[in-house]
Amino acid sequence: MFDLFLFDLDGTLVDTRQDIAGAVNHVLQLHSRRTEDVNTIVSWVGDGLDDMMKRAFQTDEGAFVAELVDEFRSYYGEHCTDESCLYRDCHETLAELDAHGHHLSVLTNKPEDLSREILRRLGILGFFDHVVGPDEPDLRKPNPSNLLSLVRDVGASLQDSLMVGDSRNDILVAQNAGVPSCACTFGYAGRDALVALKPTYLIDSWPELLALPRHRS
Repeated sequence: MFDLFLFDLDGTLVDTRQDIAGAVNHVLQLHSRRTEDVNTIVSWVGDGLDDMMKRAFQTDEGAFVAELVDEFRSYYGEHCTDESCLYRDCHETLAELDAHGHHLSVLTNKPEDLSREILRRLGILGFFDHVVGPDEPDLRKPNPSNLLSLVRDVGASLQDSLMVGDSRNDILVAQNAGVPSCACTFGYAGRDALVALKPTYLIDSWPELLALPRHRS
């Protein structure tokens, strides 16, 4: 087993689709724009709030995007767990890893304050030594800087650290950092897209994380 497990948040620990879509559609409605379906909005998730709002409004105008992000954050902060829930067996698997002394951290492109609030409300914040979101856009996954900092802070080795996630950025950040990766097919990207990225491991459910040597892809 690994010394350090690094987890993505959206689509890995928590199914956040409905609440993200609700907040994006709220902002679209504030500006008299047509709302979008959940699957379309989920396809915009993963590269930061500003990128998501750029896609929703098809604009690169900086001040307007900043306004949209503020509106999203204001609404989402109040409604971030209205419908969001942990994936099946997530809590039990985290508890098992924690009980055996493994280091657990969250590495996400979601703002850190929103991430902590979601984890707190869903009762799993206490499992994690660190929750890290990007301070600057340049530090978002797949940039490996924050991942490598977490490995150093914990005192783990690269080969004994594992990045667990459901998206392209999660697999690429692991590859860029030189650590093994574990792709979660139950998240947002889907099996075929993940297989094409050649992750070290591929799992279909949370309990499989406890037996990874038997699940090398």
